[in-house]
Amino acid sequence: MSLTGNPTLTSASAITNDGFWPNLSIADLLNNYRVPAEYADSVISTGLVMAIVRVNDVLYPVKEAVVSMGFNVFAAYVAAHHPQAVNSVNMLELNYHNAVHTRAKAGLLQQFNSMNRKPNAENAAKESESTEQYFLDESQLSIKALFDAVLPDAVVFGSANTYASLL
Repeated sequence: MSLTGNPTLTSASAITNDGFWPNLSIADLLNNYRVPAEYADSVISTGLVMAIVRVNDVLYPVKEAVVSMGFNVFAAYVAAHHPQAVNSVNMLELNYHNAVHTRAKAGLLQQFNSMNRKPNAENAAKESESTEQYFLDESQLSIKALFDAVLPDAVVFGSANTYASLL
């Protein structure tokens, strides 16, 4: 049982990625990004998988560029071209993890509205659009960092919801 009285997750397994990008772990999402304990294992797993799919889709041009340089996995490219690390974790790999995990958290927090629980006001901060936008922007900043490192001439915004209008 968690401190909330809800059962703890039974699975904190790894999610196998596409072979190019690093595998991610549900445990890292839970521990480092404080996903609420109210979720069932399958909800968290699905949220993480969907975030991986979406981030990988956005980062396809980065993957294509790295593969065209002769690297079959992102880790090999990173080791050869961007060895900088913070706390023994490579900065580009950290940006990939952050992009996926914050995107997953943004999506998962919005599911609180559909769960049986106490009045909505108790979880208003978890569910607010500004909270979702914060995590989507964090994801986008990490995506931008990956583009800047591999494709510096690409125009990628650092905000998830950037719009242009004709004047």
